[in-house]
Amino acid sequence: MSAQGGSLNDDAQQNARWRSRPSAGSGQPHYRVLIAGRGMRRRDFLGLIGGAAWSCAARAQQPMLPRLGAIKLTEPSGKSVYINVALITFVKPDSHVSGASVELGLASGRVQGVQENIEEIIQLVRASHRGEMTWIKLTEPNAKPIYVNVSQVTSLRADSQIPGANAELGFASGKLQGVRENADDVMQLIAAIAGQQGRPP
Repeated sequence: MSAQGGSLNDDAQQNARWRSRPSAGSGQPHYRVLIAGRGMRRRDFLGLIGGAAWSCAARAQQPMLPRLGAIKLTEPSGKSVYINVALITFVKPDSHVSGASVELGLASGRVQGVQENIEEIIQLVRASHRGEMTWIKLTEPNAKPIYVNVSQVTSLRADSQIPGANAELGFASGKLQGVRENADDVMQLIAAIAGQQGRPP
């Protein structure tokens, strides 16, 4: 397109993407977008960009969704809590937290009480892992079940000092957990998980 506003010939229109001409009174070039051989006015182009920016900003202001692998549970107070499954050390039904039916041990060393029962929690854990389970079911010295996240286990001892326990698990959080199973049984369960996944737990 010429400075006087004449039209480009067909060949020039097909090859051009940006054309410049001096803007009125400034002597500086400004750019006109050519799409499929047709000119787009500056205000239309800015409207297009502005619309895209608004759309991105609107999406950014939406509340953040929990990361994949987080499960939504209910605290004893009735409020929702999202917990990263990878950071749960164990799940057991004998909670010492008032109003909770299940106790979750966390990698930080904290304990989280929740209202859901143990079966509901394990179903959520399985769903979040999409079949890549690193959990084994053991038995506490009081004969109640406990689900243990193998990826959080740092040691396994056969000479536990915990009454009624035949083995003692040490967790990354520093906590110890006694179980009725002996160390060989626990190792067999861990080995079975490693075999299913094709890699060490």
